[in-house]
Amino acid sequence: MLAMQPILAPPELESASPTTPTRISFDEYLRQYDSIEGARTEWNAGLVEVYNVSNNLAHNEHIRFLSTLLDMWLGLTALGRLVLAGVPMFVGEDVPAREPDLMVLLNAHLDRLTPRYVNGAADVAVEIVSPESDERDRGKKFLEYEAAGVPEYWLIDPIRREIFFYARGDEGHYHALPADERGRYASRILPGFILDPAWLWHDLLPGGAEIYRLAV
Repeated sequence: MLAMQPILAPPELESASPTTPTRISFDEYLRQYDSIEGARTEWNAGLVEVYNVSNNLAHNEHIRFLSTLLDMWLGLTALGRLVLAGVPMFVGEDVPAREPDLMVLLNAHLDRLTPRYVNGAADVAVEIVSPESDERDRGKKFLEYEAAGVPEYWLIDPIRREIFFYARGDEGHYHALPADERGRYASRILPGFILDPAWLWHDLLPGGAEIYRLAV
């Protein structure tokens, strides 16, 4: 995702001590950080992490392709709804409310979607790895999504040209799903959805009618 900057708070919430970060509730975060031009934020159990907006074209291109593919596929199957980056996934006051690059909520869980955040675990969380987010996506977020009960975590790594579909087992841990005989990855949460790495590792990814063809 994006390069993390020092934890900040709005002027009206700044602590008198410059060495003590101000902690705010999730509700306060939603009010104070509704929109910050030129940056993105995540609420981390009371602290606010501020990220620069990415100018990584490859990262943006993969988000464009995957969001369009998933949106078309969900429209055709009517299984759920796609949520784009910038929407927090709130799973508790003592854990971070991360904002995955993409989320999918099945129809049975659409009641978790509020006007400003997802109140509970998404059914699928997707992260596109960038140089700035490599450690977080493979480490912290992997463990956080696992602990939050997100059934599937998809990690798309254009840097190494790798795809990982992780499914949460009955014991509560993620396990990598194997590729099929053609090297494609199939979701267990979204029956019939298949992602082929051959679609992804290009400077210009498919668009328009070609994405529709892949979705069907």
